[in-house]
Amino acid sequence: MLKLQWLQVHRFRAVQPGTRLTFSPSFNVLLGENGTGKTTLLDLVAAVASSDFSALRTEAFDLEYAMASDTGRITVRVRNEAGDSGSGLVMDLVVAPGDMAWPLVIHREGQQVTVSRQDDTSDVVHERIAPEVGGRLWLVLMSGGIAWVEKTGEGTAAVEPLLAMAREVSAQAGLGRFDEGLAYFEQLLQVELRLSRRAEGVLATGTGLASEDLLDGLRKVAAAQWGSARYVLPADCIPFLRDSARLLGFTSAEALLAPLETQPQGKYETLSLGHLDLVFTGPGGQRVSARELGYGQKRLVAFLHYLAHARAVVVADELAHALHPRQLRAGMEQLGQRQSFLTSQSPLLLDSLRFESPEHVRATFVRCRRDEGSGAVVWEDLSPGVAEEFFTAYRAAPQRVGELLQARGLW
Repeated sequence: MLKLQWLQVHRFRAVQPGTRLTFSPSFNVLLGENGTGKTTLLDLVAAVASSDFSALRTEAFDLEYAMASDTGRITVRVRNEAGDSGSGLVMDLVVAPGDMAWPLVIHREGQQVTVSRQDDTSDVVHERIAPEVGGRLWLVLMSGGIAWVEKTGEGTAAVEPLLAMAREVSAQAGLGRFDEGLAYFEQLLQVELRLSRRAEGVLATGTGLASEDLLDGLRKVAAAQWGSARYVLPADCIPFLRDSARLLGFTSAEALLAPLETQPQGKYETLSLGHLDLVFTGPGGQRVSARELGYGQKRLVAFLHYLAHARAVVVADELAHALHPRQLRAGMEQLGQRQSFLTSQSPLLLDSLRFESPEHVRATFVRCRRDEGSGAVVWEDLSPGVAEEFFTAYRAAPQRVGELLQARGLW
């Protein structure tokens, strides 16, 4: 899984220039009072982890970051001048796939991509890319690899490790921040799925928050239910829905979709489905729509759906909000091996953390505050001394993590 290693801010909103953060491959918890930029940092991490800066195209910024996985490492510097079109975006990449003998250097400016070998700057190729590529890193990587093959005459095998990394980056496309309220839940119910019936089978795509869980479930039943007034997807073929029913104490669940329109296209027939409802069945046989669930129940369902898309990196604001401690523990367990960026004004999340060393403490926490003199937003890793003192106190007394952080002025 491709994870974020570090982030350096040269210029971004009111953030103190020169800010550099090093991240843990597992939990990263943001500490700070309201107004210290925690949500801003989460949004920035989501943009960086997905390498999609289209939402920031009208803002001026200058960022550096590195991502790595078992397949290799990517170091990126991305700069943008404020404007209406985002045409000022410039990206410089050093891509070092594990199976390539030499890294590639890729420079993207406007619609131009320049590619060269890091050890031989004379090997330079150029490629024009479509304007909609924008800051989408995986498309820039794909364009760079294809341009190298076309202009040098080398076989595709020469850049296959690069293309593999591009596919890994693309798997994180669309990653956003899981919000502190019910916005994600409401967006989930507005999803649209599209089917295309062909000789080789039924293809399914989606818009909005169309997770692979929903698409895979639809693929399994679409052929048998084609032409129905309502499509019924049992929870057994939708993992997030199955897990939601179990954690909420229901015996079963199903997703319901209704046709929106049918459009014959030559020998293919396409169908759009919407009006999504998630219906849960209780032990006594009573059926409950997701719209009728309690606030915390809706957040849990939404978060499990979010995890179905966020396979490598999770960005969640106020994760503990409205969740029962048992449900929060279950949600934390669902994170698995993902890299997580979390905030919480509730001690429930903090108290679930466990530490093995001062280095573990330092890797886990990011402190957010405002500089009293300049008013600049300050994001910083804990100092080695502060992490050492915290860990010593953590081991010495059975205090809860939240209480210990407050006692030491860290939260």
